[in-house]
Amino acid sequence: MVSEHGRKILIKGKNKKRISIIKLGAAALTAVLLTGGCGKKQENTNLTAGMEQVEQYDFQEAVESFEKALLNNEDLELTYRGQGLAYMGLGNYADAETAFLKSIQNAGNSLTDLEYDTNFYLAAAYMKQGKYKQAEEIYAAILALRKKDKDAYYLRACAILRQNRYEEAVADFEKAFSLDAGNLALRTDAYVEMQAAGFGEEGKTYLQQFMGENDKKLKEEEKGVIYYYLEDYNNARINLDSAVNGKDPKLALLLAQTYEKLGDMNYATVVYQTFLDANEPDAALYNSYGICLMRQGKYEEAVTVFESGIDMGNSDYLQELRYNLIVAKEYLGKFSEAKTMMQAYLQVYPDDARAKKENDFLKTR
Repeated sequence: MVSEHGRKILIKGKNKKRISIIKLGAAALTAVLLTGGCGKKQENTNLTAGMEQVEQYDFQEAVESFEKALLNNEDLELTYRGQGLAYMGLGNYADAETAFLKSIQNAGNSLTDLEYDTNFYLAAAYMKQGKYKQAEEIYAAILALRKKDKDAYYLRACAILRQNRYEEAVADFEKAFSLDAGNLALRTDAYVEMQAAGFGEEGKTYLQQFMGENDKKLKEEEKGVIYYYLEDYNNARINLDSAVNGKDPKLALLLAQTYEKLGDMNYATVVYQTFLDANEPDAALYNSYGICLMRQGKYEEAVTVFESGIDMGNSDYLQELRYNLIVAKEYLGKFSEAKTMMQAYLQVYPDDARAKKENDFLKTR
């Protein structure tokens, strides 16, 4: 049964068709604001600026814009929601939780796509804090209204799995699979979750089953992805090898990581460099490439690669790139430089426990 807490959050009116899950992000909301969406008449100048800054990954500036929006009495639902997104970007999940709750409290009486989306973000904030029961309640409340929402089934399974209720988690994973039978990413994501929870061998059965059911329809690279997660790296390499000259950065990344797993660090380096030389810059590839170089003790080269990723500007990997650059500087013995960079890093990401520990180490150098 869904708790009363979960029902209060979600059940606000007639269910409406969902546009997307956790994808009604900054760009979409900025467009809504610029066209005067949500029926609001006041000027949402600071709110619009904040959403644009979230879209650009400038989370600290976004927080300041949303504070101004609140002082200016701009749209409260959207302002608190934007504030929550900015706090999520900064890794401040407790404040993100508070902001998302306030966004929901300031929503209208009818339950729209926006409120569903905010609830998914709220559940994500709970998950990040280890509040798995609260997250489960949100997903259960969503499923009480949307009985065929595969995302909610999948995410509830993750929350349940973190609470060590394996059989219930499996039931939700399998329900999600049944609602999108051809979705390979759903299977690989479930495997990663199960592996992290100590059920890796059980998780592999999902991938084996998927390959058995779809073998004749699978593309070579899709087989390569499955073999990678099954830890059959030789077959993964055979099926992914063409990715080095392809256009898909995710496949190139997986191919490079396959060579790393096989212990061929030199050719993994070749895969990273070849793909990046022939295609648009990719932050995820720069980050993994730099880590690969550090594993080989090539710290100067790693610094150059991390800096190239950072030079791309804001991205999902900017925080990782900045942190890894500091670590590479430490390995080079450039402690003064690393200290300065760490102080700047902690100004932007003050809740990064890993960085705080590293900062304590740097204070001794």
